[in-house]
Amino acid sequence: MASHGDLNFDPLYPDVLGAIAGGARLDQGELQAAVGVFPRSAYYNQPIEVIVILQNMLDRPIEVRVLLTIPSKDEEGAPVKMGVEQNDIRQILQGGEVGALRIPVVPLMPTRANPAFPIAISIRSRSKGGNRVRPPTGAAPPSVLAVSPFKVQALREVGFIDPTKKENIRGEHLLLRFELASKQMPPQLTPLKPTYEALWTQAQMREERQHLVEKMDQARLVAVSFTRREIYEPLLRSTDEIFADRGIPLHPGEAKAIAKLLTYTFSDRSDTEPGYRIEDQRWFQALTQALAADEKIARWSGGDIVGRYLYESVVYDAVLLGFSLIRPKVRTNLGDKTERIDYANKIVSWLAGQIDPDLTYVYLPLILGGVTVNYLVTGMGDDPWSIIAELHEAYRGRIRLVQGSTQEIFDMLDRLLTLAEDDLKRSRILPP
Repeated sequence: MASHGDLNFDPLYPDVLGAIAGGARLDQGELQAAVGVFPRSAYYNQPIEVIVILQNMLDRPIEVRVLLTIPSKDEEGAPVKMGVEQNDIRQILQGGEVGALRIPVVPLMPTRANPAFPIAISIRSRSKGGNRVRPPTGAAPPSVLAVSPFKVQALREVGFIDPTKKENIRGEHLLLRFELASKQMPPQLTPLKPTYEALWTQAQMREERQHLVEKMDQARLVAVSFTRREIYEPLLRSTDEIFADRGIPLHPGEAKAIAKLLTYTFSDRSDTEPGYRIEDQRWFQALTQALAADEKIARWSGGDIVGRYLYESVVYDAVLLGFSLIRPKVRTNLGDKTERIDYANKIVSWLAGQIDPDLTYVYLPLILGGVTVNYLVTGMGDDPWSIIAELHEAYRGRIRLVQGSTQEIFDMLDRLLTLAEDDLKRSRILPP
């Protein structure tokens, strides 16, 4: 039983940055960051703070450099003066560490009042390599932190900028803005220096693991409660939205096939797959971590849990499962286990916006895998024959644009669609 002993899986580190800043993250591979300014409005001589949440994605130390650039003149050429004790900060983050860097900035005369005064910030990191301990799309929230809940709540109120929006980008810098009102406060008597505080370190991992051990049995109960009726529609909506956001809008049949594979990935396959263990599924590990962070999640609907915490992890698992499902049905080398894991990580990186879109990521193996389980994942209002028809239509639209290795994938789709029709007939699922 999970209630005693240690975990029988190696958990990913929690997404502390996401728990504080939500989706507002700058992703540089080995480092993720969120930047904001607080308060958003200030007077002369009243300090504001540029706040940077730094999250090390590796199990080894990284050196981070944060550079503030403040203009010497405003847009109309008037002089600007800001009190900044240090605008070039270097910070070492240990393996997996997450911390908050605060850089005070004091507006001074003769700077003119400005409803949106700009501060540019650049963030760079370097390391000697290491293993990734967090997925790029974020993971489950932490169940323990190195600071008080009050400090965390204060950070959540900062209002971090979205680093993907054009108005927040200037060249290689992110752009922060605050309102400078014309009122004057008493001058600061002592210089304000930057401060750094660790929010989560590897020292917290032992306690995280113990929390996971305590939640394993509850996670199993929640997992077996997931039904197609609860999770299929939320998975379909998420797939439609996320894939479009990442540069590949889907045809209806494509989105349904992927949602079916994701739904099937949540099923208990211990009776049909030798060696299957639910603890090996990344989605189950993420579920356990989510329950450890917030026990109220156990009372949520399956659709809400899957949509909020498990989508990226189940995509990773579905990629590996999809390869296993289609391999016996096609005459193509689909790579060994290591190559498939690398490919799954690449798709997750694409979902995180780190690499360019590629139609291959959609079809191999997600849609192809969905075709193979079309007849297995059915429910009220579902017509598996219509999905095949919609995929034939998508095939006709896509095939005109594909070339090279992608052509081979569409040849596999053609074969799998024929086999899927045979599966429906054998299962006595007749066309409407």
